[in-house]
Amino acid sequence: MSSVNEDIKQMQAQIEKYDSVTQFGVRVQVIEGQGSTEGSTGSITAASGGKVQGSGGSYDAGWEIGNWGDTLTFTKR
Repeated sequence: MSSVNEDIKQMQAQIEKYDSVTQFGVRVQVIEGQGSTEGSTGSITAASGGKVQGSGGSYDAGWEIGNWGDTLTFTKR
C-alpha cells in the first residue's frame, strides 16, 4: 500500500531525474517537507510544513495516494 511519504519520494526522484514535475501546465522543481493524508488523498501545503516551488511561485499539491502521476494538481498559494 502506498503512502504519502512514498509518493513524495517518487516525485522527488522524478525531479532529480528530469529537473521537474509538470502537470496541467504547472512546472515544479522543488517538493520538500511533510505531506498530509486525508482519506485516500495526499497533499503538501503550507499547513503541513511542505514546500512546493515552481517557476510560477509557491504551490500546494494534492493527489490520490498511489496514483500521483495521473491525479497530481498544483494550486497557487
